[in-house]
Amino acid sequence: MSDPSPRGQTRSQTPGGGRGSALRPQLEMIRRGDPVPAVPQPAAGYGLRKVQLEDRQSYSQTFRTAFDEPSPFADLIRNMLPDGFFVVEHQPTGTVVAASTAAKYPKAQHPDGHSLQWVVGHADHLGTGSGRSTVAAATQVLADLAPRYSYLSTDDFRLPAINIYLKLGWQPLLFQHEQIARWATVFEKLGMEFNEDDWQKTP
Repeated sequence: MSDPSPRGQTRSQTPGGGRGSALRPQLEMIRRGDPVPAVPQPAAGYGLRKVQLEDRQSYSQTFRTAFDEPSPFADLIRNMLPDGFFVVEHQPTGTVVAASTAAKYPKAQHPDGHSLQWVVGHADHLGTGSGRSTVAAATQVLADLAPRYSYLSTDDFRLPAINIYLKLGWQPLLFQHEQIARWATVFEKLGMEFNEDDWQKTP
């Protein structure tokens, strides 16, 4: 799944990667308090619930399957909105296989800081609706609690996650001119029509 993280930068997908890749701002999306569309529950054998402190090890193991970074579990616990950290548990094994967090991470462009953070899905459990259900649950918390709007940050190549965000009412934020072409490419890959006049340039 995706990485709406507070870091705010992503490496451009240039040949070779690594030290030859340039950092550039992540894509951003915003959402106001509109009702969140209903989504199906995860597949049989998977359960959506709120996080527990005992989930730390299982969450961190799943996180490491998706990201080459330290687990943000403790930071998310500190910054989450009330009842805003959701996980899906694979019930036969008790393993956390997906997670999303409604949290507060203020930054210059988004001083209120209400945001969707670290959408994580285990590669062995894709196609179960687990990630989608955690995103929808966290989005509902943001819709209820954000004073004006919420934001998320993500990477251009996280197309399945972006597709979920769009279906749940998140909107591209064209805060820099270079993001227009990047979003046009994303929409093209998703088989969708892109018109820059449909989206805001400021929150």
